[in-house]
Amino acid sequence: MNAILRGLLASTALCAFTQATLAQDATGPREVITITGGRAPGALEADRPVSVISRDEIDGAGFARIGEALVFQTFVTGSEFNEDPGTQNDTSGTSNVNLRGLGLGATLVLVNGQRQTVASVAADDGSSFVDFNALMPSLAVERVEILRDGASPVYGADAVAGVINVITRDRFEGVETFAEWRGPTEFSGSGAGYTISAIAGRAFGNWHVTGAVEWFDREGLEGFETPFAPGTGLSSLGQPGSFYILAPGGGFEVTNASGGPAPVLDPDCVAAGGRPLATGAQTAFGQIGSCGLDFGQFFSVLTDEERLSGFAALSGDFGDTRIALRFAGAGQNVERGNSPSLANLRFPTISALHPANPFGRDVIWLGRPLGERAGAARRAFEHRTWRAEASLEHDIQAMNRDWSLSADLTYSRNSLRATITDTLADNFDAAILGFGGADCPVRAPGQGVAAGDQSQGCFFFNPFGSGGLVTDPADPRYNDPAVIDYIIGENIRNSHADLVTAEFTAATDALFTLPAGPVSAAFGAHLRRESYRVDHGDDFNADNFLFIVGGPDYAGARSAQAVFADAILPLTQAFRLQLAARHERQGDFSSTDPRVAAAFDVNEAVTLRASWSRSYRAPSLHQEVSATTTLQSLTIGTQALFRPVRTVGNPDLDPERAQTFSAGLSARVSGINATVDAWRVRYEDLIVRESANAIIAADLADNGQFDDPRIELSPAGDVVLVRAAFVNAPRVDASGIDLALRGDPVDLGTGALGWGVDASWIGEFTIVDPVLNREIDALGSRNFTNFARSVPDWRASAYLDWTSGAFSARAGVRHIAGYRNDEGAGSDVESWTVLDLQGRYTLDLAGTALTLTAGALNITDEAAPFVPTPLGYDTKVHDPRGRVAYVRVGARF
Repeated sequence: MNAILRGLLASTALCAFTQATLAQDATGPREVITITGGRAPGALEADRPVSVISRDEIDGAGFARIGEALVFQTFVTGSEFNEDPGTQNDTSGTSNVNLRGLGLGATLVLVNGQRQTVASVAADDGSSFVDFNALMPSLAVERVEILRDGASPVYGADAVAGVINVITRDRFEGVETFAEWRGPTEFSGSGAGYTISAIAGRAFGNWHVTGAVEWFDREGLEGFETPFAPGTGLSSLGQPGSFYILAPGGGFEVTNASGGPAPVLDPDCVAAGGRPLATGAQTAFGQIGSCGLDFGQFFSVLTDEERLSGFAALSGDFGDTRIALRFAGAGQNVERGNSPSLANLRFPTISALHPANPFGRDVIWLGRPLGERAGAARRAFEHRTWRAEASLEHDIQAMNRDWSLSADLTYSRNSLRATITDTLADNFDAAILGFGGADCPVRAPGQGVAAGDQSQGCFFFNPFGSGGLVTDPADPRYNDPAVIDYIIGENIRNSHADLVTAEFTAATDALFTLPAGPVSAAFGAHLRRESYRVDHGDDFNADNFLFIVGGPDYAGARSAQAVFADAILPLTQAFRLQLAARHERQGDFSSTDPRVAAAFDVNEAVTLRASWSRSYRAPSLHQEVSATTTLQSLTIGTQALFRPVRTVGNPDLDPERAQTFSAGLSARVSGINATVDAWRVRYEDLIVRESANAIIAADLADNGQFDDPRIELSPAGDVVLVRAAFVNAPRVDASGIDLALRGDPVDLGTGALGWGVDASWIGEFTIVDPVLNREIDALGSRNFTNFARSVPDWRASAYLDWTSGAFSARAGVRHIAGYRNDEGAGSDVESWTVLDLQGRYTLDLAGTALTLTAGALNITDEAAPFVPTPLGYDTKVHDPRGRVAYVRVGARF
């Protein structure tokens, strides 16, 4: 096994790895290992703040895959792992991790020490991230190592908050497979899914082949099937809608107390399935108020999802030369629910001559083409990811020293084809005038065809409530399906993200010798090329959609070059010093980043450790070149309304800079392994997208009026679009403490009992918002009104393991502290504590180890704390599924 691990050590591009194990008993030898966080051989695990999660631990905790296990680690907060059409427009089907809440792009993700391309779609806040759902089958994962410390001096750009390294089972022997059913128990089968996975490996002389495949299929869970989503997403723009009544001589027939226009309900609001909200008196034109729509019920809480993934590894050696080839791929089809149609934010004027107009006046329409009776629209996402790695290692002697030389090459690609439907502006304008329909020869009056001449294929679109009630095609108020098809269009977004990396490393166990022992060191060079491209349809390019508006295609590419060095110096038998530095040029940016770390053995049981490093992250290609429009829930006055937010890339951004300090200890006493780490990050020039909510709040704060040019208004004064920019926020200051305890199994006669506790406390999370231009205490807040994400101050988990012969069981508890909700009037988000249970039985059938597993996450069905926002809970923190049961049958032979 050690020879195999030495081969894997050399094949990695950015770090050498061996099996990370718990420290030995205080009376036994201390194993020298190399782990995530350094390149020089010979580091002790106790010297660095690294958490290791094995595949068995992921399974034992009851999680289905890597991403789910990571987002519930206590030092993670603010990830996007749930479906949320309200704040995650284009990322359905993906999963990412946010260490310390410092941002999705602030954590570097590696696979076997090599970089992985980011997803070809960014989060709504502009963050680029690696999609954990697209990496590999779950059975192909050996373990995951998480470095909770800044690491640009070792790994380069993006390792600001830390590093996550996924290590594969390259040398697996035999065959292992499982089949699993998993799903929430409270929704009549909705949200349930099936997984079938297998891995096989075999040695052929000096060569070894491993292959794995996994298929996953899940039925979606829609908002209307839950008790918490309906009623949380209410829009004042429905179908039927409401209307501003225009006076013949100018102005409005119905006004409010301040003289502005007051909307009047469609007379068929109730009959046609709308949701009336009266806000004023009855008038000659009807009731003052809005006819709304509950869009939250149409959102998917869990998507329909089907995914096929595979992994293969070939490794072998020729004497002192080792070779490894790895391939991985994933194809994923996702479908989610959207509101029946999107609102018309151009607020068109409908003529009094329109055959369905009941008001006898020109009116401004406040609504959308399709209402609740039409059912949910569906969005489709097709994700495709693949990856190829090749590594070569050779041992030589040079300059009277033994050297391990390695060369590594990796290519990875992520692509996405996503669809969305919305109203086409030009077709809608024609249909309102009676020239709707694909076969209508004209689009405007005065061209020889009469408006609404159905014999010529020309139809009126009826935006009034009668359009949903009239069923006679001969009635001019009838909405023919042909005209609905004509005004509703589809945008197809095709995006690609590619990454090529090459790295060359020379490492030695003894560069020179100090009195306390040899100095180990590694030197190397790194090259990479990344590219990013997004293509839309012609209508999107022409800004021809009435809600999502549109935007141009965009693309970008850049290269990076780096040199690095890392050394471990034994100053005494008990005191070790790590010195690392890296100079990297990435596009137009360059950075030289140092790291100094020290470890001191108080005795054979206790090690003290401390580190200081400087890290950086250049703007992502998305932040530099993109031009996107996303739909966001914005607080406008007293209402939460969905409005488009347009963001254009900023080529003048500065790179982010951070200084990270950590200090802690690792101890093993009386069968208990303990680690405690205090950490502090000073994060400057953080790249963020300006908060649209902050733009609105700041604009209203001075005089109560909208006069910021970034906010576009309709002629009636309604917000129709907000323009936000990528900017450098002045700083983020964060600090906290991590604790981990593990108890060795204790033999109680009838079985053995083991246990573990993890806790993370954040003591400070202070930001300076670039829009509000003031310091904000973001700790213990949802941070809806600024660029930060939810930051609970406490997260903790604990477990008990019981093993007796062929039977084992685990009971685990997870706790997330409560925090403030700063949306609207604000309220507290309650704390959330859940209990997980699992039982497992293994038996031997003719040489085959058969394992039967059953369990449940959140077995007491604790609801996610309520938040008065679309979907009704905080999608970045909590799990909405309630009790999630699972049954798994596995075999190994």
